Amino acid sequence: MKKLFIVALLALGLNGFAQEASASSIKKVEKMTAELSLTAEQQKLMLPLFEEQKVLYDDIKANPDNKEADKVKIKEITKKMNAILTAEQKETQKALKAAAKKE
Repeated sequence: MKKLFIVALLALGLNGFAQEASASSIKKVEKMTAELSLTAEQQKLMLPLFEEQKVLYDDIKANPDNKEADKVKIKEITKKMNAILTAEQKETQKALKAAAKKE
């Protein structure tokens, strides 16, 4: 019983340290939602991926030695993001990227 109580306290305590989504990640999801009409479910799936990407980009800035390994991980995250999108959303995203390159 005592062990169960300790486990319950630890679980509750760790929730307090859980990281909230950063403002930049939320803005990215909002921008993507506006551009690609993401569903609520897609938004929920994208937010942790943007958070993961942010951590990796921060690590690249802090530790340039890890740059190559982090870039590989970022590409994997990008693949996961693309898997969440519908075919129509992917086409819209390609068109937006092409338009941005022309500018």
